[in-house]
Amino acid sequence: MTHQAQSAQAGNAQEKPSGFRRHRNWVVVGVLGGIMGLIILTPLLLSAWIVTLDNQGTFHNTTDSADFDGDGDLDVLLHNVRTESEFTAFGGPTLWWNQGNGQFSASQLQQPAGEAGGWASAAGDFDLDGDFDLAVFMGHHLRLQMNQGGAQEGQMGVFNRGVALSGPEENGQYGTFIVGDLDSDGWVDGVVVGCCGRIFTLKNDDDTPNVSGVWLNKWGEGNGPGQMFGLSALDGLAVRAAQLGDLDGDGDLDLFAAVMAPNTGRHTDSADRIILNDGAGNFTDSGQRLGTSDSTAVALGDLDGDGDLDAIVGSVQGAHVWLNQGRAQGGQEGQFAMVAQSLGSEHVAHLFLNDFDQDGDLDVLLGSATRAHIWWNDGQAVLSQADQRLRYSKRDGLAVGDFDGNGLADIFTAAYDDSYRVWFNRGNGIFRP
Repeated sequence: MTHQAQSAQAGNAQEKPSGFRRHRNWVVVGVLGGIMGLIILTPLLLSAWIVTLDNQGTFHNTTDSADFDGDGDLDVLLHNVRTESEFTAFGGPTLWWNQGNGQFSASQLQQPAGEAGGWASAAGDFDLDGDFDLAVFMGHHLRLQMNQGGAQEGQMGVFNRGVALSGPEENGQYGTFIVGDLDSDGWVDGVVVGCCGRIFTLKNDDDTPNVSGVWLNKWGEGNGPGQMFGLSALDGLAVRAAQLGDLDGDGDLDLFAAVMAPNTGRHTDSADRIILNDGAGNFTDSGQRLGTSDSTAVALGDLDGDGDLDAIVGSVQGAHVWLNQGRAQGGQEGQFAMVAQSLGSEHVAHLFLNDFDQDGDLDVLLGSATRAHIWWNDGQAVLSQADQRLRYSKRDGLAVGDFDGNGLADIFTAAYDDSYRVWFNRGNGIFRP
């Protein structure tokens, strides 16, 4: 998996259900003169709510990649969220199925009747049966959708509508879901990082704090999916993006939180956070406050080749590298310092690390709302911008992976279920459709 996933079955790989192509199938909730009206055109996938956006852009698109149907190639899970105005939003997940050699077809991931499309999705083998399951963050709960291959003894790539895990707060909100083994028991857990206010509120100035939460998976103990509980170290913070990684070198997954600068509210500190794991899934604030640049994205990887995890953080004005001060820096692992170099000046919407030119170090794919480019790494975290530009629409989400099976990292982009494009890596740092 790259980065960074009632009827008995849904989301069949061979059948493409109707969906939100050209913005059809909306569920709309409106408020006029203090009276709330409900207009339902279809109950599936796409919804609109009164919201508080707090700097949220028009689109928030996230992706995950895995072989969902077991045919040996990488498929893509795309989650589109769009804010039509300061009062409406809609979103939903799409599965893009790789047909081989990087050719794709799409189907939408359906939710139980009455549920909307959610705000973020992620893939993981949650029941450890050898196939990739899905999780959709619905704002007030997490919906697990289990792949029907493996232990389910059905068709791999078909998903049931699964179980719901209640969040630590009843009120729904925006957020992102990321997965990893948080308590070192071999089972895939997850973290919801809260962002940008509540999904539904009757007040434009609603100051309800953002809430983040931890899910510890208990299938291995025979207790099903377990439960979620609050992540107090991020209470009230609008976390636009986050990544899991062993930041302090103690063998467990810590959290790098990229924090937005809110327009209003009780929390005005936009510094990024390093949240450390004790190995059992309990997270505490390291006390570090990194930058004040209104962060939008983050990716983790060893940029200077010294064996510890560094970070590249996107903001509304380009991106910066934060070097881990362990190993070659001779300091404490898990402490971070920003390097002087600035990468671009545009609002960063997408960030990926990969060795695109196969020279042994991690390069950076940095994308704005409508275009992306590669920054080549010299092996010491000094980056130079490539000439080639990759253009797409602001509706598109981006994914990175070997989509044609030649061992090279390609770049995928898609919008909803109605268009996609792949730039194939030709092995010399040049990408061609």
